[in-house]
Amino acid sequence: MNPIHSFGVVAFNQSAHIDPVLARIQAWAKSSGTPVYFHPVLASRVCAPASVSATEADFLEQSGAVVSLGGDGTFLSAIHLCKFSGKPVVGVNMGGLGFLTDVAAEGVEEALTRIAAGDYQTINLMALKAVVMRGGSEIRVLHALNDIFINRFDQPRLTSIEAWHGDHFITEFHSDGVIVATPSGSTAYSLAAGGPIIEPNVRAFLLTPICPHSLTERPLILTSDTFVRLVMRQKNAEVILSADGLESVKLQSDDEVIVTYGGEQTNVIQLSSRSYFELLRIKLDWGKNYKWSDKQE
Repeated sequence: MNPIHSFGVVAFNQSAHIDPVLARIQAWAKSSGTPVYFHPVLASRVCAPASVSATEADFLEQSGAVVSLGGDGTFLSAIHLCKFSGKPVVGVNMGGLGFLTDVAAEGVEEALTRIAAGDYQTINLMALKAVVMRGGSEIRVLHALNDIFINRFDQPRLTSIEAWHGDHFITEFHSDGVIVATPSGSTAYSLAAGGPIIEPNVRAFLLTPICPHSLTERPLILTSDTFVRLVMRQKNAEVILSADGLESVKLQSDDEVIVTYGGEQTNVIQLSSRSYFELLRIKLDWGKNYKWSDKQE
């Protein structure tokens, strides 16, 4: 791959355990001579003010690749910060599961050195595009790497959402809401709602009802060669549409949400050679022996 000549570092977690990693990145930048710029949100947490970008736009322009310090939530925030422009993003795992973050905190210097030398791979992930239609007019467009979901808020009532795949009516879900996820997002909210895990290089939509009233309404894997359309009906409680849990818009009865794979994308930097299934075994403890005798030790 092409060498990366500058890095931008972002972290939104206020926890103090990130500060030593910030200091180590600054030390690496000085010793390697590689320009490293810090997002304005980190201005009070780094000791070299000259390396702090004045604005978010400056930060993106100065950064050949963006380094996300945190968990999957911070990584998704970094993706949205880059506006799905294709700018390479690498995640340093400072959180919990870390499905999207490839680098361990203790190996950040080695990772930056390898990326600066071009010793890395990128995974190209397409983003979902959700167009909100109201009264026949487009009122909002959202993008998401993991999922677009509709969920209730304020009122503990079932929602009523019609689901279509292209011109084909699927059903009217009576549930807390509905998730449309990408394969890379199948290990996020959709998994918690009972959806299956899909290998990331599969091009598909994953449609998962949230707490459906009928036990027979199950998650669906749909081809991505056409759109998914969700229609809010009169029986709805108050509902909200969210993209990766980061951008949202309140919906009204009869609003329509058209979900497609847009032209937006992101390039995720990968250094590890482990397979996706190895990642699942590590993160989800697959194959672990949970014998009662082990618990008593």
